[in-house]
Amino acid sequence: MIDYRDFGARARASSMRCVALVRHGQRPAISVDDPTYGENLPLTAEGEALARACGRDLAAAGPGREEWAFVASRLLRTRLTAACAAEAFGAGAGDVAVSEEASLPGLWIVDQDATHRFYEAEGPVPYTDRLMRDGWAEGYRPVGESTRLAMEWVGRGFGARCAFVATHDVFLALLMNGLGVDRFRTDRWVGFLQGCALFERADGGWDAEFLVPDKSAPAARYVQ
Repeated sequence: MIDYRDFGARARASSMRCVALVRHGQRPAISVDDPTYGENLPLTAEGEALARACGRDLAAAGPGREEWAFVASRLLRTRLTAACAAEAFGAGAGDVAVSEEASLPGLWIVDQDATHRFYEAEGPVPYTDRLMRDGWAEGYRPVGESTRLAMEWVGRGFGARCAFVATHDVFLALLMNGLGVDRFRTDRWVGFLQGCALFERADGGWDAEFLVPDKSAPAARYVQ
């Protein structure tokens, strides 16, 4: 497990690519009658503050601005997370690139309507725990396939040696399960601004670690 200053220091000491794939910042709770499942929710004040703190930590410990790309899924909360981190780093919010691969449905989901149906019928916690346990659930790719696709996507690069990519919790839980970084389930979940730190090796492979803002609070419970 490493924090953002650890990540920045390792990126500064390396000549290889380094990627932080992280969950967006805190958002308001998703309403049970919201058919978009919170697609247009912004960040809370706490969410913005934590994203900015992470950006400052990267700037303090890591490589200079010219070596970084800031990327997000198309949802508002991820774009705001990357924008807050970029601004705190010293870049502009307009520097954030949008990635469909990091979005919903992205690389992990093949049928988003199916995921919504089973989410509602089975309940979010049982459905998510089944997905984590079995590595597959209705609407999702098998975890092995989605992990392979995600690492191919990372391997194509983000236009800079280092990248901060704001994406979604379930994607990160599946990826880290698939890479063997840790084992996530709804009682031990990926918290806000937590995620997967990836460090390229000379042999072309990648080392992966659990990235957190605060090593004294390593995981969270699943919250809708």
